[in-house]
Amino acid sequence: MELKKYIKTILKPSVAKRAKAMKMARRNRKGAALAEDKDYGSLEKLIGYSFKDKSLLREALTHPGSVGFEKKVKSNQRLEFLGDAILQAVVTDAVFRKFPDDEGKLTKIRIALTQGSFLTGLSRSLGIPQRLILPKGAEDIRESASAAEDAFEALVGAIYLDSDFASAHSVVLSWYRRKLDELPDLVRAQNPKGALQEIAARRGDSVSYALVSQSGPDHRKVFEVEVLVNGSSLARASASSKKSAEIKAARAALKDYPESADAGDSPAKKRASGGKSAGAEKR
Repeated sequence: MELKKYIKTILKPSVAKRAKAMKMARRNRKGAALAEDKDYGSLEKLIGYSFKDKSLLREALTHPGSVGFEKKVKSNQRLEFLGDAILQAVVTDAVFRKFPDDEGKLTKIRIALTQGSFLTGLSRSLGIPQRLILPKGAEDIRESASAAEDAFEALVGAIYLDSDFASAHSVVLSWYRRKLDELPDLVRAQNPKGALQEIAARRGDSVSYALVSQSGPDHRKVFEVEVLVNGSSLARASASSKKSAEIKAARAALKDYPESADAGDSPAKKRASGGKSAGAEKR
């Protein structure tokens, strides 16, 4: 193309506009990348691990809802699957070495340290939900307990893939270390379903859970569950998953459920016989 024609072409308003838009897009991408790197750096300081492959960290933080909004985006679901297994192995090893209890007690401790509400708390303490990669207009997902738990497990899987089991073991235990000394109260608080079941067994009562209702869109489901003792409702609770709702209901039931039969009839039995129960008052 002749020089004069070339100059005329590049000076056309439409060409200049496109060139400006492309330049702006490059600048925005660069700015977003720098902000992302900075955010990753602050998270790496909090978790005590620096990733060699940053794409693994990005994948661990990518909520499934983001897939389809961006090209070549992987969600954290596969890493969550892997991380759950790694986490179970790490915690089992630590609990076995630290506590000289029998298998039944060790199992309860492991459950307390790997169940949803506990992992959600750890995830939030590490600032993971604040750094989740979400679809536009879905910022409220950062408050979701299940999203925090899933990302936590995915991060464990990502650390394992980026290093090895020994490194993942060391990093995960650094997150848990202070919590291991709080276990007497933690086992009951973090495993209310197990605690409720134990008390019921001592009293000769039966415990079951029933789904009362579920509502909301797929990414924001709300499940309402009630816990029943001897077939009578003792407490109700709602959460973003059926499992979490059952745990919350069990925790609420424990507040009014006597430790032994000597303490008198349970609220469920009182209700069945016409008395006023704690569950009935709450509802």
